Amino acid sequence: MIDLVVANGTVVTPSGVEKADVVVAGERIVGLGSGAERAQASRVIDAEGRIVLPGGVDVHTHFLIGFMGQHSVYDFEKGTQAALRGGTTTIVDFALQRRGRGLLDGVKHRRVQADRHVATDYGLHLIVTDVNAATLAELPRVIDAGVTTIKCYMVYESEQLMVDDGALLDLMGAAGPLGMMVGVHAENAGIIDRRIAAAVRAGEIAPRFHALTRPPVAEAEAVARALVFAEDAGCAAYIFHLSLGVGVDLIAQARRRGVRAFGETCSHYLALDKRAYERADAYLYVMSPPLRAPADQEALWAGLRSGTLATVASDDASYSAEMKASGAASFHTIPNGVPGAEHRLPVLYTLGVAQGRLSLPELAEIFSTRPARLFGMAPQKGAIVAGADADLVVIDTDATKPIVAGDHFGPIGYSPYDGMQLSGWPVLTVRRGVVCADAGTVSASAGDGRFLHRSLPDTSITPGA
Repeated sequence: MIDLVVANGTVVTPSGVEKADVVVAGERIVGLGSGAERAQASRVIDAEGRIVLPGGVDVHTHFLIGFMGQHSVYDFEKGTQAALRGGTTTIVDFALQRRGRGLLDGVKHRRVQADRHVATDYGLHLIVTDVNAATLAELPRVIDAGVTTIKCYMVYESEQLMVDDGALLDLMGAAGPLGMMVGVHAENAGIIDRRIAAAVRAGEIAPRFHALTRPPVAEAEAVARALVFAEDAGCAAYIFHLSLGVGVDLIAQARRRGVRAFGETCSHYLALDKRAYERADAYLYVMSPPLRAPADQEALWAGLRSGTLATVASDDASYSAEMKASGAASFHTIPNGVPGAEHRLPVLYTLGVAQGRLSLPELAEIFSTRPARLFGMAPQKGAIVAGADADLVVIDTDATKPIVAGDHFGPIGYSPYDGMQLSGWPVLTVRRGVVCADAGTVSASAGDGRFLHRSLPDTSITPGA
């Protein structure tokens, strides 16, 4: 029984690019066809003149969160619906271990918040904030619960998130032998806290001082320190939201020493630079790490092409324009983060493929295949191959249009990409064989998604593979 055929599209598979039909039975891809299967299909969708990619895998979202006194607009239902509208069918969000509580407490609590509400399939990273003998002993049970990656913050002690060096090294030493991967938000707290205090005392509180108090050296030093810890502990390491070209070099150097080191950047670091902090609405562009120089952007693109950077995530933090403006009187009261789950794909296509920085197979790798492999979701997710989940996105590369505030999904009130002329817009998203978004209209509902019990990370991935 053939349920769906996506016909006549230019299909991007791990083997290359070809014009073919994608044949779907139930929730799975049967394979590629040449037309004979259409007569047997319950539904045929014509993708003539369009590109068919594997559904996106976004391994860094923050739905239903509170930070710096504000709460995200997107909960798990609305956030995952926005992701589907943007061609992403799988996300990995975060479960928070609160200090004094167990690791599994955080996982269980987050699943209660998410399971009945997600419209995409989803997994969880575990944010660890309290490292001690009891919590380290829980790690095997965390793996059994399907959570195989950890995130630690090297900053934000005021939010009770920061893990100090000794605790981070101990955690890596325990997680590494189990096959887990430890990721970090890499910034040097000592440098940043001192500079923030000095700027506030001097009355230097405009949004541009957010970037000036988080200088490149603060990120570079923390990346280097985390990689040295991972090397000593024999643990795979992942650098979340890398913004610096020198960070790409540090990861490449660590890999040459034999460290299983991986990096992620975000679509906003590829599309925007520090000149945004000179705008009248600069408060909208406050995120951590901050936006950097144009030269860093080109180094990040080079890192993606070489494979040193494994993926591009959204780091979606949907604080509304109103929320951001409420803290705009001083940079250190502006909630950090920008929305991005909806627009990751057209930003990547326009700045990557259309401008010659990426090929279509490289786009598919960055957008879906490599993060699925690295984060233990392959072969179920991440590629158009027989037996995989039928997660697909069809994009229109002919039409170019601007991002317009009124078109955003949900009442966020802005996108950091507002006004950008983009192509490669998703026109159809299929999750496990079901059409979930069509011409911008989302039909998936709360609870349609599923929790992914992820395998251990595939750290055998090498640059360019």
